[in-house]
Amino acid sequence: MITDFPTAPIDLPRPADREAELAALGGPAMIGKETRRTPFPVITKEDVLHMLLAQRQDPSKVVDGFAEAYCEYVGAAFALPTASGTAGLHMALVGAGVEPGDEVIVPAFTFIATAQAVVAAHAIPVFVDIDPVTYCMDPAAAAAAVTERTRAVMPVHVHGLPADMPALRGLCEERGLALVEDASHAHSAKIEGRVAGSIGDAAGQSLMADKNFPLGGEGGIAFYATEDAYTRAVEYLGRNGIDYRMAPIAAAFGASQLERLPYYDKVRARNAEVLAEALRETGLFTPPHVPDGHVHAYNMYRIGLRPEAVGLEDLPVHAVKQAVHELLVAEGVPAREWQNTPIPCHLPFQRRDGFGGGYPFTLNPGAVRDHVPEDFPNTVAMLERTLVLCRELRSPVEYERALRYGEAFAKVARRPDAIRKLASGDIPRPHRRAARLG
Repeated sequence: MITDFPTAPIDLPRPADREAELAALGGPAMIGKETRRTPFPVITKEDVLHMLLAQRQDPSKVVDGFAEAYCEYVGAAFALPTASGTAGLHMALVGAGVEPGDEVIVPAFTFIATAQAVVAAHAIPVFVDIDPVTYCMDPAAAAAAVTERTRAVMPVHVHGLPADMPALRGLCEERGLALVEDASHAHSAKIEGRVAGSIGDAAGQSLMADKNFPLGGEGGIAFYATEDAYTRAVEYLGRNGIDYRMAPIAAAFGASQLERLPYYDKVRARNAEVLAEALRETGLFTPPHVPDGHVHAYNMYRIGLRPEAVGLEDLPVHAVKQAVHELLVAEGVPAREWQNTPIPCHLPFQRRDGFGGGYPFTLNPGAVRDHVPEDFPNTVAMLERTLVLCRELRSPVEYERALRYGEAFAKVARRPDAIRKLASGDIPRPHRRAARLG
């Protein structure tokens, strides 16, 4: 029987570990291969019991019970459980009143499902650049993109950091637009105590197994501020014969996991702070920025680079990033890019086949743009100088592992000579390579 139980404990780091030769150059790795796996989610006997009992209950009651409990946790007025996060975003847009041919403003940096959901609603995604510090939608860029056919603004709480919702709310109220949250990374994230998903007119959220709050497989949910929006989405499903129903077994697993979500949040926040303290001491690396009043959910943890702090300012920052990436992976730190080019430069939005014949883009040709990466300078700059940890701070990630991640970053930062050697070749900029999502 294959088990997710760890095969070995992780030792606390020692000073000698940091002083050792880099693993890429033959030294011992900070995290050995036998302890690199970080299983998620945690599956307990309570989860199994919930799922077994669900098999003897009315499936609709299982799903409705989960949706009601999670809606209350988030603080939204109404919730519609769905089969996936993309379905949840689709229904959030429909509930907010988005019609075929409408324009919906979305950030150029997100997962592709944000824009695909707009197309699913037969609307046109209009891409704007991000804030260079938070990596969320830039409110000024959103304001500049509004036209007579704009119906909604859909910011993404990217990686779990809430977007600037007060500024975006002001824009939407001034221009008569719907504010729809993509909260797929933002389980338990907050602004001034309000949970992501309850701040806009509507919201969509992924609950897939790889999120901070996972269901058993695929799942999603849409939240609404008014009964009219909820009813509009429900009637749309019935009128179009769309089956977006959440699986009862997934809902049962989610209901059990929800009871432990606050615990997971605390462990993740602790690990994020442990790593942030270590990164600040390196000079080379910087932790995510969290504005006052915001609670970051850390679905992902994006780390910045400051080559000038270690005498590497003469090198292209993207080359330094690639060299650092190689050295960190050798140390057992699963850093990655997670995107290498703006979403509008991916094939579905370059070719714009849509549902065939270019639909729904043909409904509003004036909103269509042939984008190049340089249209989004903040997004490109961010992708060139940052790396990401994905599930590596989540419970049950051990405190010892978080400490060793920090020591690995310190170990790499102490060796600008090794970074320089790896970064001195002809390394293409990220957006010049084939577009990738993960």
